[in-house]
Amino acid sequence: MSAISSGIGASTPTVDPGDTGFNSLTADDFLTLLIAQLQNQDPTEPVDNAEILNQLATMQGLTSNIELSDTLKDVATSLAKSDVDFGQKLSVGASYIGQTVTLDDSTVGTVDRAFISGGETFVGINGSDIPISRVVAVNSSQSYVGQLVAADIGSGATELGTVRGVVNRDGKDFLAFETIDNSGDVQTSEIDAGSITNVLSLQDVEGKQVQAVTQSGQVLNGTAIAAEAAGANPRIFVQGISVGLDRVVGIGVN
Repeated sequence: MSAISSGIGASTPTVDPGDTGFNSLTADDFLTLLIAQLQNQDPTEPVDNAEILNQLATMQGLTSNIELSDTLKDVATSLAKSDVDFGQKLSVGASYIGQTVTLDDSTVGTVDRAFISGGETFVGINGSDIPISRVVAVNSSQSYVGQLVAADIGSGATELGTVRGVVNRDGKDFLAFETIDNSGDVQTSEIDAGSITNVLSLQDVEGKQVQAVTQSGQVLNGTAIAAEAAGANPRIFVQGISVGLDRVVGIGVN
């Protein structure tokens, strides 16, 4: 008597439910069915032209859906295999849109877009695409207080001064902008925070030719050196005289 195998333990091929029934049909299969339909139609009652066009349109839509599905699968696979979290990076970049920020070169600008290129997040500032890693601060009106800044005063000219406070008028913030003339006289005006083009620190001034005015009105021209420990009012030495950073009235002055 021949032995009969029960089949217990034998491997059973697995079938993807998505590859069975109508799901397994391709555009080529539908075209084959259409040709067979035309070959076997009743010559006395041929298939209506409109019906043929409808079937062709259905096949075209099917082909497009298959191609789109394959493309989406490729994208999903690529993202799943990638070590870079594109969604998180783009979300961080998008959170800067509309914010006024300071870059690592002290430039101030408003972010108007965000995107990812080569796995790195970029933001658009002042018409340039900047790596988000260069953003060192997100500014607010209060964040300018006590800072030496350069403000656009029109016609492409800028003026150095120190922000001393914030004034709110009709729901809009203005900054109390303190400047010093060559005689040592202090003047205060109000400026829009949007006019600030740079926020300057000791690192931006030290080692450069500057002009500063002492409390007594003495005008100093020389290289800013040996910055002292930063505090509420960081100080530098110009011509051997210690002055506060807020007494600087010009940078790059010979």
